[in-house]
Amino acid sequence: MKKIIWFIFLLISCVTNALTIEGNKIKDELGNTVPIKSYNRIVILDPGVVETFYMIGAESKIAAIGTGTRTKIYPEDKTSHLKNIGHMVNLDFENVLACNPDLVILNPMGTKTQAKLQEFKIPVLVNSARSFSDIINNIEIYGKLTGCEKNASLLINETQNRLALLKDKIKNKPLNLKGTILYSTSPLMGFKSDSLPGEILNFLEIKNITEGLKGEKPILSQEFVLQENPDFLAGAMMIKNANNILKDNPVLIQTKAGKNKNVFLIDSTKTLRGSPRIFQALEELYIQLDSVNKEK
Repeated sequence: MKKIIWFIFLLISCVTNALTIEGNKIKDELGNTVPIKSYNRIVILDPGVVETFYMIGAESKIAAIGTGTRTKIYPEDKTSHLKNIGHMVNLDFENVLACNPDLVILNPMGTKTQAKLQEFKIPVLVNSARSFSDIINNIEIYGKLTGCEKNASLLINETQNRLALLKDKIKNKPLNLKGTILYSTSPLMGFKSDSLPGEILNFLEIKNITEGLKGEKPILSQEFVLQENPDFLAGAMMIKNANNILKDNPVLIQTKAGKNKNVFLIDSTKTLRGSPRIFQALEELYIQLDSVNKEK
């Protein structure tokens, strides 16, 4: 019980969530509101929301999705069969109308579709998930909008328990590491703490070497990284091959991360997407970093 209380305290100490419940409506951070009820023909233009729907058993409510052609969405064996109406950013509006949706959920990058939807009086929400708190809150929200409140509540409870157990592991066996999650190799850029990858490092009580630097994804000079001498460097987003981290920045072989071969990739679809799968990535990274060699 103490573990759950600790986690609840963590959540309520966070900033206001992007999606909020106001009376009998859901409101997004752009001011769009929709009535709380069970919608049946939902067009989803955000991969993280699609994954959340499957994890709460609401997949039958999906009329269509809009993603990039190469975007893989969990569970891929099922989502690959969904009607895909095109890229979530450069969307053909006629494809949306053809689905006769009763709700459209947009990605923040695709908000130019919002005004057109409102002209046709189609309810619209802009999804945002920039923190663990947002992700857990969104599970509850989407449960209410699909009639899957019970499944959503079960997923939230399961997530809270898993996080509490992991926090206990960290308390009993801290990693005592510093490093960062990289966005790109040329230039070398990393994620700060106010991002989802950064929150992963914060939860694992890892010192993120990007802190104190300017910019949302600050450029890391090779001299700076040498000075910080990180225990590990994890690649994500634009980095498709871990070897490119050292290939494009050869001086980093002199860091502890380079010397001990603690340079690797993490799954961007879990760590950057804003779906409940990020908590699985959190557990996986703890296990991986627990075996990191810190000798050199």
